[in-house]
Amino acid sequence: MNVVIMGATSHIAKGLIERFLQCDGYVLQLYSRSADAVRQFMQNIDQTDNSNYCICDDYQSFIQSSCDVIINCIGVETRNSHNCDFTRYFSVTEEFDSLAISYLKNSNPEALYISFSSGAVYGRGFSDPAGDDSTNCIKVNHLTRQDYYGIVRINAEAKHRAHEELRIIDLRIFSYFSRYINLTDGYFITDLIQALLSNTVLYTDSINIVRDYLHPDDLFGAVSACISSGRLNLAVDINSSRPVAKQEILDYFSSTYGLRYEKRQSSENISATGTKANYYSTSAHASRIGFVPKFSSMDSLMYGAESLLRKYCQ
Repeated sequence: MNVVIMGATSHIAKGLIERFLQCDGYVLQLYSRSADAVRQFMQNIDQTDNSNYCICDDYQSFIQSSCDVIINCIGVETRNSHNCDFTRYFSVTEEFDSLAISYLKNSNPEALYISFSSGAVYGRGFSDPAGDDSTNCIKVNHLTRQDYYGIVRINAEAKHRAHEELRIIDLRIFSYFSRYINLTDGYFITDLIQALLSNTVLYTDSINIVRDYLHPDDLFGAVSACISSGRLNLAVDINSSRPVAKQEILDYFSSTYGLRYEKRQSSENISATGTKANYYSTSAHASRIGFVPKFSSMDSLMYGAESLLRKYCQ
């Protein structure tokens, strides 16, 4: 089976690539504008001698390729920063999404397109977790930067549903953690790992947020379920077996790794997609593709942290 992975250097792609190459029956076409970075990653995971992949840095050659599955892992930075170009949310998503759909329409309508979406489709408000009947209430006359990414994801998903004749599955990921995460990303968990590595105090706010961290094996399991699921066109929330609260994370890392932390009333690290107290989903729609998670969010953090700390402490 020929599998195209778009955005091969992204965090979410790296775990998938590693697991695909451990399985028989797959040939990967790895697309990235930084071929050297992909080659370096292959060297890091001892796969340079593996003949079951090729690296492509020209996305235009994608149309001439032959593939059974397209996995779009291209992401856009969603952290607040002074130099963030928010127009890229729209332009980058549209560019590569249209490329994949064009391939299905004009080259191989039997191919499967897996697009990674986000819990951001549910909007900014997460006082309660998302569910099957959740709505995204957008103040259309008062749009802010925190609305942009959710609108982008809704737009992409709506376009996919409109192409009802095509095999397209949107996998909504709420949070994902692995040893390949960029430690400068500025999220709570990366700040925590950085504090451990630098032996400094982690400063965090007093809100006991709840997150759902998907395990890399469960991510691969969800993708595998999509490949085996037949002809579907739908979006599903992909969850771990159990979310985790911030205090549980702090307790684990303080008792296991000696993390020192201090709570403050407010935090400087505010999400560019809005404050989310309970950023996870209770939807069971993932069963429609035959996916059942094996790991909890705490399992994901324990597994990823052990690998990361071992890597940086060698």
